[in-house]
Amino acid sequence: MVEEEVQVRVVQLLARKRVVRAHKKQVDTVKNWFATDEQGHVEDVIRDMIRDPDAPLEGYGGSRDNVRLTSIDDAKQSIVERGGELPWGLRDE
Repeated sequence: MVEEEVQVRVVQLLARKRVVRAHKKQVDTVKNWFATDEQGHVEDVIRDMIRDPDAPLEGYGGSRDNVRLTSIDDAKQSIVERGGELPWGLRDE
């Protein structure tokens, strides 16, 4: 699985679930949304995205083991720039 595809899938799922502002998810929760054989790679991608200031994902809370989107608009832009499709419900906003 290509890293960029994983980034798109992670952002799509977080956007669909509206994980933004005070709503956050643990990294373990997010990686568990994926198939077992993908989870290690997904966790690595998530942690890389947290460190990337241009990514639409940020660490949140004292432990930084929680993540959230920087904004829905940032998520939509990231998905489109990487050639992904916007999740249903975000296409008309």
